[in-house]
This record gives sequence, C-alpha cells and structure tokens, in this order.
Amino acid sequence: MLRINEHQEIGILENENITTLVNIYLCYCFSHAFRYNDDVYDRTWRLDVNLIDSVSIGTETNIDIQGSDDPYRLPVEVLRTAVQPRNGLNSLSYNYTLLYKENFTPEFRVFFHFAEIEHIAPGKLREFTITLNGLKYGPFTLEYLKPLTKGPYKLQVPEDQVRFSIDATLRSDLPPILNAFEIFILWPLPHSPTNQTDGMFSISILLNAIIIVINELLDYWVEGFLRFDPSS
Repeated sequence: MLRINEHQEIGILENENITTLVNIYLCYCFSHAFRYNDDVYDRTWRLDVNLIDSVSIGTETNIDIQGSDDPYRLPVEVLRTAVQPRNGLNSLSYNYTLLYKENFTPEFRVFFHFAEIEHIAPGKLREFTITLNGLKYGPFTLEYLKPLTKGPYKLQVPEDQVRFSIDATLRSDLPPILNAFEIFILWPLPHSPTNQTDGMFSISILLNAIIIVINELLDYWVEGFLRFDPSS
C-alpha cells in the first residue's frame, strides 16, 4: 500500500514556506486516508495511489520507531506495508503532476521511506537506486525492520511534474521495495525577505549622532574649563 501525507507541514521542514502535496504509503486497502496516534507530525496518509505493476507486501512484526535514529518518525502501520514490482519486473515508478499551473517555477522536496519487512536469505541482496526527474541516487540497501528515509531531494522543474523510479541494481537478487513517499511544494514568500543590512544604516546613523553629541559636550566642557578663573 502506498501512503501519502496531505496538506500538512512536518517539523523537519518547519523553517520553509512549504505545503505537503502528497504523503503516500503503499498498501492495497479500501480506505482512502488515515491518521495515526504514533505519528509525531500528525500527518494524513493517503492510501488511494497505486504504483503501476506493483504488488503489496506486509508484516505484523513490530518496528521500533522510538528507538530509531530516523528523525522522520513514520507511524508503525506505514512501515509495516510496502510494494514491490510484480514477478519478473525490477522497477517501481510513479509520476505526480500538479493539478493546476502555478505562475512560478515550482520547487519540490521529495522524501522516500523504506523498511525491510521480509526476511532475506543469507547471501541474498536487495539493492536499488532512486532516479528522480532524471537524477540518479544510490545504490541503497536496507536492514531488517530498520526505517530508512532518503531525502529531502530538492527539485525545481518547469514542467510541474515529479517523476521517479526505484530500480534494482544489476547485482541485486531481489526487486526494490517502497513503503511510503512524500512530496512537498515550496511557495514563494509573500514579501521580499528582509535585507540583513537594513538595520545597519540606522544603527550607524545613531552611533554617529551619539559621537557628535559627545564631541560637542567635550568641547563645551573644555571651553568652560579654560575660561574658569580659580581666583574669582
């Protein structure tokens, strides 16, 4: 099952003007969206997106997200399911296109979430690469029941489309898997950012004014001292 998180910010990106487009976790289910109590970012995960020529796999084994050093902290239920290519295939792919045209070149942040939920026989290898809008990353391998997040990958694409494929390497014995992915879009700030030097001019003017006043006071005191007659 593919799970997507919609229209919420997550803490890892809280310093950017960003909106979630999709948070998807992969699982063939009848429901369309879920929220989970153990999701520290309170994301809404969509379930209605299926990758072409993929099949679902899952486990009931517990995955320790509390003890994980993964800062993205996916809910256990999201990590317990994944998809892999149908028999004989070695690639998963997906295209996401904005529903409406923006008047600026969109900038995206993309996350891929993995957890090995199958026991792999000794000597066997699951290794894969990620190709995102023509850029290849990896190769990557997974540890059993240990969450792994790759990203955020940054994209700025004029065609308003995010495309990815996850492909087994030539030496991999097993097809790739994917548990979930998230796509965010960055919005232009409504106002130009503050110039870091804006305040320096007023400070400089103030300091110059203070110096002038001090100098005038010193001149006044010096002049008064010189005119002072101690015999009077």
